[in-house]
Amino acid sequence: MRGPRGPRRLAAIVLAVLGLCAGATFAQEVFELQPEYVYGRHRKPRIGYQKPEVFDPLSDRIYKSGFKDYPPTAIPEELKDVDAMTRVRGMGRIMACADGWFWPFSRTARKNEPPGLEIELLQTIAKKNGWEVDISWVNMVTRFGPGGAGGAYSRSIHKGVCDIVMGLTISGDDHHMEPNKLAFTAPFMSTGFVLVTQGPAKGLRSLDDAKTQDIKVGVPAYSPMSEYAQEHGIPHSTFFQNYQVIDALVRGEVNAAMIWSGAISQAKLEHPEAEFELARGYVPVPEMRWNSAWVVKDKEAELLQFLNEAFEQMLASGEIKRLCERYGIPFYPPVPQ
Repeated sequence: MRGPRGPRRLAAIVLAVLGLCAGATFAQEVFELQPEYVYGRHRKPRIGYQKPEVFDPLSDRIYKSGFKDYPPTAIPEELKDVDAMTRVRGMGRIMACADGWFWPFSRTARKNEPPGLEIELLQTIAKKNGWEVDISWVNMVTRFGPGGAGGAYSRSIHKGVCDIVMGLTISGDDHHMEPNKLAFTAPFMSTGFVLVTQGPAKGLRSLDDAKTQDIKVGVPAYSPMSEYAQEHGIPHSTFFQNYQVIDALVRGEVNAAMIWSGAISQAKLEHPEAEFELARGYVPVPEMRWNSAWVVKDKEAELLQFLNEAFEQMLASGEIKRLCERYGIPFYPPVPQ
């Protein structure tokens, strides 16, 4: 008997195969579609603090604006050669330069992250007058150019990119201010090295207490604070920069430290597990305390007066103190000059 031919034979073969399949077990691979991820939609709670994005100056247009020969907002031709206050009123905006990462005072982060204390301070001043703010980013470390004008000034305020430079401390070493024809505003607060303690050192209230009780204090190496500790016979250990002093506290290598007051804010964010806190009632000693101010061209007398009056009003109303508290740093009023 011959086997089935044509369609009949094909049907028979298929049925035979199906019959074999019914009696056997095959491992089947299950394919799943990859879930679509939409940035900003699937945010989950995170423990601790993650440092916000600070964009690469080689590719970020906002950061790069501080390294060009023009500001981020075009200045109308008729306002290019006028004084700063006339330009501010005419444009309805204040142009300022700030460091791209000087937390808690300024930073380039976006995505609804806080912009920094000084950025908010300028925004508050502008808002009261119905103006907006344009920020260009500079590296303020470069302001101390060897033997001459600092690069931060030559690439920002002297290029016409901004009328105000922020993030400055009146420390007595600004030897290039006069050659650059720049002037400090009145100070709006002061910062300094402060005593933080934890564990067995929590009772300390001053460096004299640390000296009397022979408690070793962590200090940043090669800083005015390390020189002060050496000169006054305070038992201390040195660590490179504030952040390593903070790391030493977290590891328990020291239980007391002198750190820059602005670093407390960053420490609280990066180390939520940290137990140290500012010594109660501590105020920086005069030698370790400096005024914070901004810089304008010395010929801009009206702008200088405007900012000085704004600072005076905001100090009297407590606005600057409240800003400091929001950013988690101790507020100290300006030191009389």
